Amino acid sequence: MALENEIEEDLVVRLRTEVAVMEGAVAEGRYGDALEVSEAAGGTIRRLREISPENATHVMAAAGLLHNRSHFLQRVGQVEAAIGAAAESAALFRGLVPADPAFYRPYLADALVRLGAAIEAGGRNGEALGPIAEAVAQYRETLFDAPHHRTGLARTLVRFGEMLAEAGDAARATEAMIEAADLFRAAADGGEVRYSPSKAGPIPVGWELLADGPAFATALRELAVANSRAGRSGAAVKDSREAVGILRRVAAARRAAEVDLANALVEHAQILNEAGYRIDARNSIDEAVAWYAEAGQEVRLSWAYSVRDLIAEQ
Repeated sequence: MALENEIEEDLVVRLRTEVAVMEGAVAEGRYGDALEVSEAAGGTIRRLREISPENATHVMAAAGLLHNRSHFLQRVGQVEAAIGAAAESAALFRGLVPADPAFYRPYLADALVRLGAAIEAGGRNGEALGPIAEAVAQYRETLFDAPHHRTGLARTLVRFGEMLAEAGDAARATEAMIEAADLFRAAADGGEVRYSPSKAGPIPVGWELLADGPAFATALRELAVANSRAGRSGAAVKDSREAVGILRRVAAARRAAEVDLANALVEHAQILNEAGYRIDARNSIDEAVAWYAEAGQEVRLSWAYSVRDLIAEQ
């Protein structure tokens, strides 16, 4: 038994090293190398599970590795293999849930989101709705014991709403986006994030800005479009303005988000114009043009110019 424990400890150390190498490859964008290292890590985990088959930590490590492998496989174009890895990961997490639902359900929900993404990458968008819907349900169950996961539910609802919209179910898509926006605000009010919709406010301290900001803005942008189409111009302007305010903060922290901000500014200009705020609309489109020009986005810049010309003619 002592020898077996020593072997297990050595394997755990090896696994940690392999995971560190894998994470380093991912950080450098070398997904093929990360995939190769993950195969070695998978062998280490299999050996650990042979030694301690009932050890939930090893099962969770296997599930987590499969989750990552699915992402790597998708990135290198092996979509069917990515679907298989994601499905296996979800199955392992599902088996762990009964032992500690509050702890394991968020992991299962995340695995289901990964499965949906892999299926969608395979071109089977309708089939991908199922795992995402189940992920939403798992997150809902989690909130009874762990309300701090509400932003996880909100992010998943945003993706669910986008997929419903793509499937032509506009009513349910809007419902999902409304709930997502409400959850993000509830998280802010609960102290999990410090958020203010004011454009002049500082970058919120304590907010997982890069993780939650774009999803929150997406929900608001979708709601703005839905309200505009329904003739609710006041609500549309409010939602759109709030989305732009969020993306300003994100762009201040991460330059890659500047194009998202420019896209939102174009949409905002269109909504302002339809609501009769012509000067504000022109200011918004001018700012979008400046962001696109700085980012070297020639195609989007042409689009922004065409929108500006339309606004100028009215």
